[in-house]
Amino acid sequence: MEPEQNILKRYFYRSKEGCNDKNICQYMRLEYLIKLLETRRYFVKRRSQFEDANESYKNNKLAFPFQQVGNNSPQQIETIQRFILYSDVVNCPTACWSEYKHENYLMWKSYSSEVGACIKTTVHRFISSLNIDLGINECDNRVLCGSMDYQLEIVPSTNEESQLFVKDIVYENEKEYRFYFLLATDPSIKDDDKGIFVPVDINVMIDEILLSPFICKETANKIARMIKNDYDIDVKQSRIKVKL
Repeated sequence: MEPEQNILKRYFYRSKEGCNDKNICQYMRLEYLIKLLETRRYFVKRRSQFEDANESYKNNKLAFPFQQVGNNSPQQIETIQRFILYSDVVNCPTACWSEYKHENYLMWKSYSSEVGACIKTTVHRFISSLNIDLGINECDNRVLCGSMDYQLEIVPSTNEESQLFVKDIVYENEKEYRFYFLLATDPSIKDDDKGIFVPVDINVMIDEILLSPFICKETANKIARMIKNDYDIDVKQSRIKVKL
């Protein structure tokens, strides 16, 4: 993984949080994980594809209040704010992770099939794994990230931060951490209507893989050996005991 001082120059974060690293995880179907490992491309769905209708609201009267992690001038910060102000945040590719430190039964049931997996990483590892140029100039790709807030009632807001980092309280148990990709033209990124495929270093991105508790032990052992042999990534079985 690249040095910390380099990672800190590659992304923007919510102003109230600071640039502290966090443990994050993502639950997924096993076929999605295998595709990620084989292609070394991470799929990021467009926000407009999410089920929650509140994700489709946009009001551009105010810009997103954020801080850049590196030492940038006020002029550079203003350039980014203008870009975000006029960007299409509804169709923005958006990666949703969770801040759960331990595996969660409801997350398994909601976000993976019975043959599923959970990948663990940190914010800094994820940023460092992205094999795309990230920066602060108008022609650069940018990543905004932060923890989600949850409210009892979602109302139209002129605050861009509310539009990007606030969800209905019914989703509170997700403990979501979100990455927004504001992209310039980049030939290394494959694009379609549903999302983008971002080239990544999987051995930097993935610290550990957990396999679903709904996979029988014999099958889980075979999957773990295959991933370890082919990709040199540690795989563990779920500690949750379920009747199969």
